[in-house]
Amino acid sequence: MSRLSHFIPFDGLSPSHLAEIRDQVTVQRLPAGRLLFKRGQTPDKAFFLIEGGLDLIDAGYTVRVFAADDDENYLAVDNYPRHTVNAITRGQTVLYSIDRDKLDLLMAWTQAPDLLPDEQSDDHDWMDALLASGLLAQIPPARLHALFVKFQPRPVQLGETVIREGDPGDTFYVIKRGKAMVTRAGPTGSQPLAALTAGRFFGEDALISDQPRNATVTMTSDGELMCLDKADFQTLLQAAVIRRISEDQLDTLVQEGERPLVLLDVRLPMESRHDTIPGARNLPLHELRQQAPRLERAFTYVLCAEGRRSELGAYILSEAGLDALVLDRGDDDDRDTQDQEHAEAAAPR
Repeated sequence: MSRLSHFIPFDGLSPSHLAEIRDQVTVQRLPAGRLLFKRGQTPDKAFFLIEGGLDLIDAGYTVRVFAADDDENYLAVDNYPRHTVNAITRGQTVLYSIDRDKLDLLMAWTQAPDLLPDEQSDDHDWMDALLASGLLAQIPPARLHALFVKFQPRPVQLGETVIREGDPGDTFYVIKRGKAMVTRAGPTGSQPLAALTAGRFFGEDALISDQPRNATVTMTSDGELMCLDKADFQTLLQAAVIRRISEDQLDTLVQEGERPLVLLDVRLPMESRHDTIPGARNLPLHELRQQAPRLERAFTYVLCAEGRRSELGAYILSEAGLDALVLDRGDDDDRDTQDQEHAEAAAPR
């Protein structure tokens, strides 16, 4: 697995996250003449070429020889939502393979630590803090009461670990009283990420991405937390905050909507450049929380890349008080043409 860190999107991961992804990777050794995948298939696995080579055959039966030492061998082979070529091994070939859905989950999770807020907050009422954050802007007032009554108080003490890195995520927290420190394991020990004070909330990233906790939160004073369990969080908060839109609905919104639209791609820059969504602005997920206050509030932001990172992105933008939607992308042959039409119509004038 020593070659894994040479590929995007693994090259920027910490050793601990890289080790977790390696656990999900399978080494495949194939003989010559083996069909790896067919053009037009929707792939369930991502393949990374380690040794040997492949014949990549496009719709016009043009053959491109793709070798492990090729300068463009830095992404998964034919890394598109649907394969554009047939891939056949040229000789003894070694590949790494990983389930694409697991890869999507892991990439959403590994970028989440950078999303933890780090600015200080005044000590004020926890409900006012949630209301002021913009997170609840999409929830009808009639449902706010139903949401707040679901929170349960939990007294905490100095030194108490509230959540631990690697544990399952089952609760969303708001600090009603007290202070806490967010840390994450690093090569030289525990590394501090953020200091949290009254009114701050945490724990939502693991609930949305359905992955283990990406950091540890420890109380640095006595205090009290307000806690919302996962089922109530998903039903009352997440479902209201993460709003979806189909491509047909996007067409209608472009033609009839009063607000300008911005297509937003939250994948890593190299992923975005390889599989370009025409007209979309690339703003990587790990930069989104920092950049959100600078985004124009008059726009509606449509998170247009596939996967859970768009869901996290929409949640973060909603938390910042911005209007955000997740685009459910179709698999039609004319998707690229539609993307171009959406981009041209949605671009701010």
